[in-house]
Amino acid sequence: MKIQLWSIGKENDPYIKEGIAIYQKRLQHYVDFELRLIPTVKQAASLSIPELKKQEAKIILDLLQPQDYLLALDEHGKMMTTLQLADFLQQRTNAATRQLILLIGGAFGLDASILQRAQGKLSLSQLTFPHQLVRLIVTEQLYRAYSVLHNEKYHHQ
Repeated sequence: MKIQLWSIGKENDPYIKEGIAIYQKRLQHYVDFELRLIPTVKQAASLSIPELKKQEAKIILDLLQPQDYLLALDEHGKMMTTLQLADFLQQRTNAATRQLILLIGGAFGLDASILQRAQGKLSLSQLTFPHQLVRLIVTEQLYRAYSVLHNEKYHHQ
């Protein structure tokens, strides 16, 4: 299975980029992982929020392949423990999912069309985080979940 973390927005600040690189390198031992940044819509400031979300959704839907499993990060999504995330990843592997896309939306969240396309919705917390930090958290949690699946000591139970 290949995992891609897609995020709408700007490049990561150096400290975030460094952290992601650490966990991305560790993840490569377990799974093919890639971070894909989707540039913000041009002239986003001149668009209404619903129109901006629709334009972001069009870009995302054009990039998705029909067989992609889409897990949208959404404040109304299901919260998981790390062990539940590990189980989810194992289930996706067992189901022969070829590509798992974890999607972080734009500043105003995801359009309804994306949430309808998603096979699942995940919430990291009820707290609000900057998108760049969410990229790091998700990458670290993927690594932690794979360390659980491989009975390694990174995750303490």
